[in-house]
Amino acid sequence: MSKTVPTIALTIDVEDWAQSSWDRTLPISDYCADNAQRVLEIITEFPSAKATFFILGKFAEKHPHIVKDIHQAGYEIGSHGWGHVEIFRLTKNKFREDIKLSTNAIEDITGVRPIGYRAPDFSIVGETLWALDILAEEGYVYDSSILPIGKGRYGIRDWPRTAGLIKSNCGSDIIEFPLATLELFGRRFPIGGGYARLMPQTILLKALNKTESQLETPVVFYCHPYETDPLEFDRLEFKVPFKVRLHQTIGRKRTISKLRQLIKNFNCISLSQAVTQCKDLAVIDRKSYILDPGSVTRPPIF
Repeated sequence: MSKTVPTIALTIDVEDWAQSSWDRTLPISDYCADNAQRVLEIITEFPSAKATFFILGKFAEKHPHIVKDIHQAGYEIGSHGWGHVEIFRLTKNKFREDIKLSTNAIEDITGVRPIGYRAPDFSIVGETLWALDILAEEGYVYDSSILPIGKGRYGIRDWPRTAGLIKSNCGSDIIEFPLATLELFGRRFPIGGGYARLMPQTILLKALNKTESQLETPVVFYCHPYETDPLEFDRLEFKVPFKVRLHQTIGRKRTISKLRQLIKNFNCISLSQAVTQCKDLAVIDRKSYILDPGSVTRPPIF
């Protein structure tokens, strides 16, 4: 009997590192489109692989041809918000405005209204769980923003690692697909994005395999196109402190190889496909995870 190929939901957060991580007032660069195109080309090397691209609204506005290419290649496009401002820095009205801008930008380009959302910097946290209600009201079917681990800037400690249903105030359910974490010795370890970039390839693949065996719903892996660009910081027109530059560039030369190996070793699906595979999901009572905004201080990225 042949061994079943493990399944992961492959997700790509399409943004511009300088604008999304360093200075939200910066314009979207030209070369970030090349990075997104590079990732698209890698995934299309594997005809059976599917993925969800969470696209920032400002990126879509600057590079609509990339958004159109991704859509025409058959991949799902979700919203990553408009300007990559964390939700805990927005009012409810500003968040709704952000959602509407990004949703309309994607729909205008592709003709398809996105059904999935990922918050900038995973900023659906204890004090912003109200965002799930607004997403449901705006017609979103699922969210994939919560890292089920306690971190200073993001994450919700002890949040379920598997997908679950959230009952919204508008009467519609919304599915939460938390980001992948490996559980070992009673602790949880994130295994996507920068964490994956810093891991040796063998360890990353083993961690994803182990996590896939632990969960009853698809493992959600994420990465960024800029992580395939080791020369990005040489192009910037401003100086980045050495410590930040070092932390953000380590492992970028190996990201393309890791991505190819990941797609070779896993059955990669989109989150819209995962929605159809998730039956009889448990309802998550978010009340116990809600935090008073006045009790939390979220530090800056750097």
